[in-house]
Amino acid sequence: MADTEAKQEKQEEVFEVVDEKKAGDIETGEPISAEDAALALDAENADASLANKLTSAIVPQTDDPNIPHLSARVWILGTFWCAGMAAANAIFSFRTNSITLDPTLAVLLSYPLGLILAKILPTTKINIGKFSFTLNPGPFSIKEHVLISVMASAGSASPYALYNVVSQRMDMFMANDKIDFVQSFFWVITTQLVGFGMAGLARRFIVKPAAMLWPSILSQTALFVSLHKPDLKLNTWKMSRFSFFWIALAGIFIYELIPNIFATALQAVALLCLFSSNKIARFLGSVSPPVSGPGLLGLTFDLQYIGAGVYLIPWIYQLQSWIGNWIFVYLVSVPMHYTNPFGHPEELWRGIKKDIIPGTNDTKPYFNTNALFDKNGIQMRARDLYSKPDYSLNVTKYNEVGPIYISDYFAVVYMVDFIVLPAMVAHVAVWYGKDIVRQFKAAIKQINDETDIHNKLMAAYPDIPEWFYGGWLLLWTIGLCLVCAFTEFRMPVWGVILAIATAFVLLVPIGVVLGVTGTQIYLNVLQEFVAGLLMPGDTVAVMCYKSVGFNTAYQAITLLADLKQGHYLKIPPISMFAAQIYGTVLGSVIYLGVAWWMMFQKSISLGEGDWQVLGYLTFYNAGAIWGAIAPARFFGIGSVYQNTLWGFLVGAIAPVLVWVISKYYPSKNWHMLNIPLIVAISGSNQFQNFYVVAPLMGFIFSYYILKKYPDWWKKYTYVLAAAQAGGVAAAVLFATALTANGIVFPIWTLNPDPDNSYLDYYCYNIDPWGNPTK
Repeated sequence: MADTEAKQEKQEEVFEVVDEKKAGDIETGEPISAEDAALALDAENADASLANKLTSAIVPQTDDPNIPHLSARVWILGTFWCAGMAAANAIFSFRTNSITLDPTLAVLLSYPLGLILAKILPTTKINIGKFSFTLNPGPFSIKEHVLISVMASAGSASPYALYNVVSQRMDMFMANDKIDFVQSFFWVITTQLVGFGMAGLARRFIVKPAAMLWPSILSQTALFVSLHKPDLKLNTWKMSRFSFFWIALAGIFIYELIPNIFATALQAVALLCLFSSNKIARFLGSVSPPVSGPGLLGLTFDLQYIGAGVYLIPWIYQLQSWIGNWIFVYLVSVPMHYTNPFGHPEELWRGIKKDIIPGTNDTKPYFNTNALFDKNGIQMRARDLYSKPDYSLNVTKYNEVGPIYISDYFAVVYMVDFIVLPAMVAHVAVWYGKDIVRQFKAAIKQINDETDIHNKLMAAYPDIPEWFYGGWLLLWTIGLCLVCAFTEFRMPVWGVILAIATAFVLLVPIGVVLGVTGTQIYLNVLQEFVAGLLMPGDTVAVMCYKSVGFNTAYQAITLLADLKQGHYLKIPPISMFAAQIYGTVLGSVIYLGVAWWMMFQKSISLGEGDWQVLGYLTFYNAGAIWGAIAPARFFGIGSVYQNTLWGFLVGAIAPVLVWVISKYYPSKNWHMLNIPLIVAISGSNQFQNFYVVAPLMGFIFSYYILKKYPDWWKKYTYVLAAAQAGGVAAAVLFATALTANGIVFPIWTLNPDPDNSYLDYYCYNIDPWGNPTK
């Protein structure tokens, strides 16, 4: 550990020298060595130094291997939370405004339950043959708590393959009655488990290096430490993190009741609409989809739209992300909207023919929506383009209504998606390529990096070998090929292999970007694009390809995140893998079972009111874009959106240009200029209310407080992030429960009617009740 600290201190000193002067031109006249210069400019070492600074106050650097971990208490509480959250979230997934029970709730409530079980369960040793165990191995430990959380998280997450099941089987969609529960079970389980083999093979590159900070898991890590470990002793800030957490949680819960129950208009405030009656200003300032503009100066006072990233992600990466969003929303999308480079019909572009607000003459162009529009700019349904029974493209219908259009902002979102993926690969290749090669060679030679304190401590536990993960990947790939060959979830075997191979190749770049910046890049657009090119018109095959390619990478990243948390908190890898697999299988079975029941029960009118199943409808509609219509008609040469394809070239070149410039002007900071992070903007059809408040909070917590009050930041910031996640989740759940039971707060100025009005109703010349004001 002393060697590691010495190396980091030396590295930071060299950084300062290199930033001030070029190597060999130091005030002392003594040139720094090539080794020191390389150390200073190496991206992985720079990230490792930053990671050490941000985690030293919350991540334990000691361990006791004798602490109980995969105990009976874990199986009892883990099963309870996994099953319960899977069942609840399966039901909620069919709601119009879908909510998800956050695993943080399970983390919070498992703590007192674990303490209770530690007091009431018998300590008697139970012998079964050669094996013996006890229901109560002693005090409830942090390792047990983490494993319960892993099971709960696995159960709370929806299996992505379930979207295929609902889209293909549900009566309001494809209504394929050949699909039964057994087929669906094998489809869901195989797609859920393939990714775990990929994760095991990638862990050496994404989990073990100290440079892989993983900001996204630090708040929960801090929560576990606050509940179980001795507090950080500081002279200035006396309150314990444990007390701070519960006070912050209670305060945030009470505060969140205001924008979620009593004054919902505070969720999305359009400043320009409040201070101007000009039609253009109101369009630019409106924030509520699907008729909103870009949300210029839009505000939110609801923390659920802010997220924990403002506390967790280093400010340098937050700033780049917001700059990218501002550029592509305000400086690219808005000018494109007014210049109409795609030749959109007037109905879509200007919005002058169709009254958006019933009973008024006020109209708005479609900007922030992911809807489809026909050749006249009239919104249409994707299902109108399908030809039964195989749901291929109805060419006659398409020729009648085509070409199909999308909004300007939606087109820009697709363009940046085309930039992100090659930019991600190029960025990781030029900045981390040699480190990945070195780690790959070490993996072949079975050499572990023991310069990091966490790697040293984890060496006390047996690891799962690479051959096991490779065999696991092969086994479930074969199983998935059989499922796609013999069930209604049809896709060619070569499609299964290509989808998994694509996810595997891109897993390390995705993991590196997530591990360093806290931003996750998703593969759904890429997989849809590839599938649509290779299997045009085959809607079912394209949807299945998308699910396999996307979900295998997503599940791999989920396991890698858990392995990193286990790395920080010293959870044996075998126990972590067992908890993940158990939670995934149990959660998937229950999620599928409850969703299957929901599709056929008669007590709720699915497709109406509060149960419009919009999440599944979006997936189903995407099948029309990428499957039936296919990318060639949407983005191919001669199509309306052909110029968006330049994004692939831009993404491949931009990170290389940054790297080339760094060779002429050396600095430790060049690798932090992250092109994929800059272009990974927010999607369309969501509230545009976070472009002011979120960056402001990020600046305050991740820059100002960190710099001005570093002791406070080290002690409380990650705990505050966990408290916000828990408080927001509890408040949203409470508000949803009230609404479900018919308890609704009266409509007034700050609480508009959700059925007949908008949160920013004043942008559309209507009142909170939805009545026209002029």
